[in-house]
Amino acid sequence: MLLRRTFLTVTLVALSYPAFAQGHSHAAPNGGQIVNIGKLEAELVARNGEISLFLTDAKDMKVDAASYSASAVVLAKGNEQKTVELTPSGDNRLAGKLDFVVDGRFRATVTLKGRDGEIGKGRYNTDIKR
Repeated sequence: MLLRRTFLTVTLVALSYPAFAQGHSHAAPNGGQIVNIGKLEAELVARNGEISLFLTDAKDMKVDAASYSASAVVLAKGNEQKTVELTPSGDNRLAGKLDFVVDGRFRATVTLKGRDGEIGKGRYNTDIKR
């Protein structure tokens, strides 16, 4: 019985690890949500008809966005999926137009790309900033 309980505890902790891996103990500097994508931290902000993705390294230093691009698959009104291309917009920011309606929370899967191809994906579930 003890062995079975120990196995279940270890299994539950192991299964929940990915959720902890994307968590952050610091506040998002731009008011968005931060997710690890590859070796980068990517903060997503949806505000005023625009999606911004701010890139930093593990030491919270800004990463020049000039050599990156991204695409965001966003859940729009009516559960329709819309794709927004994010391009370099100065400093550590990628940006793209949000020209459709989103019901409730802003939910998106972002694919970040570098010069050598895809770096990784991040899932976001955040509020649209006003």
